[in-house]
Amino acid sequence: MKKYLSRFIAALLALSLLSAPASALTVDQALELLEDNYYFGLPDEAYQAQTLEELFGLLTDPYTQYMTEEQYAAFLDLVENTVDMVGIGVEIDYTEDGFLVQKVLSGGAALEAGLQTGDLIVAVDGVPCTPAGEEHRQLMLGEAGAKVTVTVLRDGQTKDYTLTRRAVYIPNTEISLLEGGVGYVDCNSFGADTDELLAAGLKQYDSQVDCWIIDLRDNAGGYVDSALEMIAALNGPGNYLYFEETDGQVAGYTCRSSSITRKPLILLVNDESASASELLASGVRDTNRGIVIGSRTFGKGIAQSVFDESTDPAYFDGDCLKITTARFYSAGGATTDKIGVIPTLLVDDGYTEAVAAALCGGGPDTSNLCVIPGAKPFYVDPETPDEVLSILLEALPPQTPLFYSGGPGQNYDPCTPAQAAERLGIKFDSRWFTDTADSPYSDAIDAMGTYRLLNGTAPGIFSPKDQLTRAQLCVMLARVLNVTSSGANWFSDIPANAWCAGGVNAMAELGLVNGVGGGRFNPEGALTNEEFLTIMGRVARYLNFALDSYGESVDDPDTTLPLGMKLGLSTFADWARSSVAVLTWGLEDAAGGHGTMLYTSLKNIIPSAPILREEAAAGMYKVLAGLSILPL
Repeated sequence: MKKYLSRFIAALLALSLLSAPASALTVDQALELLEDNYYFGLPDEAYQAQTLEELFGLLTDPYTQYMTEEQYAAFLDLVENTVDMVGIGVEIDYTEDGFLVQKVLSGGAALEAGLQTGDLIVAVDGVPCTPAGEEHRQLMLGEAGAKVTVTVLRDGQTKDYTLTRRAVYIPNTEISLLEGGVGYVDCNSFGADTDELLAAGLKQYDSQVDCWIIDLRDNAGGYVDSALEMIAALNGPGNYLYFEETDGQVAGYTCRSSSITRKPLILLVNDESASASELLASGVRDTNRGIVIGSRTFGKGIAQSVFDESTDPAYFDGDCLKITTARFYSAGGATTDKIGVIPTLLVDDGYTEAVAAALCGGGPDTSNLCVIPGAKPFYVDPETPDEVLSILLEALPPQTPLFYSGGPGQNYDPCTPAQAAERLGIKFDSRWFTDTADSPYSDAIDAMGTYRLLNGTAPGIFSPKDQLTRAQLCVMLARVLNVTSSGANWFSDIPANAWCAGGVNAMAELGLVNGVGGGRFNPEGALTNEEFLTIMGRVARYLNFALDSYGESVDDPDTTLPLGMKLGLSTFADWARSSVAVLTWGLEDAAGGHGTMLYTSLKNIIPSAPILREEAAAGMYKVLAGLSILPL
C-alpha cells in the first residue's frame, strides 16, 4: 500500500505544458490513462483534441498535466525542496547596510570560521556591498575549493574572514531547539525523506523540549506518505487518510508507526499551506493532538498520481503524466478540498509566530492567563507584548476555556476574553457580535464570528431574530466553504452584479442549492426549516465521505429505516428525507461526531416555518463542530 501511495503527489506545484511536438506521449495514450484514472471525468470535447496542449486545456483541473523529461526533473526537485549549492554557507537578507546573516548553515565554512546570525557582510573580496545587490551575492559563490574573503561588521567592529567555498546541503526540513524548551521544526515541503528528518529531530531533542512548534507556512505539499508518517510520529498508530477514487470507492490508509513525542504541539499555517500540509494539520486537528495557529489554509484536497516509465514504460521515457486521481479526507473523514483547514486560533499572518511564542513561554506559577484551546493547557508568557495579547484574545471563541490569575499563589478563575483584557489593562477588538448575548445560541454565533465565517447585517451586528433569506444562506455558506463562483449565472432573477450573485452561483455549481422553478432562485424568500436542513445535509455530505455514504443508504428505497427515524421523518417531504437523516442521525452514527446538529427532537420542528438567523448560524456551527472542522 505504501509503495502505491508514494506515487500520489499532493503538491501545489504548477509547471507549464509544452506543445505536443516536444512530447513522447500521444493524445490517444493520454486519453487512455485519463479514462482509467482521472477523478473528475472527461468532457466530450476531449476526444476531439488534436494535441496534448489542446487536451489539457479542456480540463478544469490545473493539477492534471503532461511534463517533459526536463519539467519532470524540475517538478521532483520542487517536491524534495532540498538545496545543494557551493558557497560560504549562510542564509542572507539584502539590506542597505550589506548582507544581513539570517542563518549560519551546518557544514559550511562560515560556521567553522565563527560567523554569527546578525552579522553584516559589508564587502566581498574587497568590493563594498552597501547596499547589497545580486552582483555582490554572486561574488560569494564559485567553485568548490576556491577561497573568498568577506568583511564582517559586528558590534561596530569589522573583521575579514577568508573562507573556502564548499558544497552545502540544505534539507527541506530542519529541527532546532529554541530558548525556553521549545522545539522548532521548519518544514518547507514533504520530500521522500521528510518524515525521517522529523523523526531524527524528535529523537534528538524531545527530552529537552516542553512544547513542539511545526512551521508549515508556505509549504505547498509533497509526498502524502511522508505527511502520514509525520502524523504517526506525533500521534502513534491510526487511520489518518482516506482516498475517494474515480469509481467512488473509498480506501483507508493505516499508519502503524509508534509516536516519538507526546509533548504539546503547535502547528503554524497560512494560506499557502496546501495539500500534504493540510493533511498533517487536519490530522492534528481531528485527533485533538495539538492546535493550529495562523490563517485558513489553501484548500487543496485532491491528490495526483504520477504515471512515468516506472508505471508505463511503453508510454514514457523520462517524461510523465500527472493526473488527479482522488479526493482525500482527513482522519475524521472530512475533506480539506476548498474549505482548507480553519486554524484553532485564526490570526493574521503577521502575528502567527508571536502568538505561538506567547503560548509557549509561560507557566502556572508565572502566567496571568491560562488558555485551553485543545486537550492541553497553555500558559501565556507574562512578557508577551500587549499588542500580541490582544490578537490572542481576539482569536478565542466562547468554547475555548480561558482563566485569569491575579498573580503567584492566586487561583485561576474562568473569564471571557473581554474580562481578561480589562483586567490586564489592554484593548482588543472583539470578533463576537454585540447583539447576541440574549440568544440561546450566542456561543455558536460568536464562535462563527471569531472564525470570520459569518456576515452580519452591520459591523458587529448579527440580528439574530431576523428571518434568514435564501440568498443570505448562500453567501454565508460560500464563506464557510471558502468557494467562489467561476462566473456562470445560474438564475434569471439574480443579476451578475447582485450582492449575492457570487454566493448563490457558487452553491449552485457545487449542487448544494436548487431554484424554485422557471429558472428563478427567489433570493429574498424566507428560508424554511425544511429547506435549511436539506441544504445543510448536502453540505455535510459534501464535506464528509461517511455522511455521504450514510445519505446514499437512506436514499436507497430498499433500505429499512429504524422506526424512530421513520417517525421523525414523517412530517418532512421526500426530497428532504436523506438530508434530515444525515443531520439528526448521521453526524452521530456515521461520522462519529459530537451529537445531533441542532434539534434533540424532530417533533419540535415545523418544516414549513421560516428559520431565524440565529438558528441557522447555530446549525452551521454544529455541523462544522460535529465534523471536527471547528472545536466544539
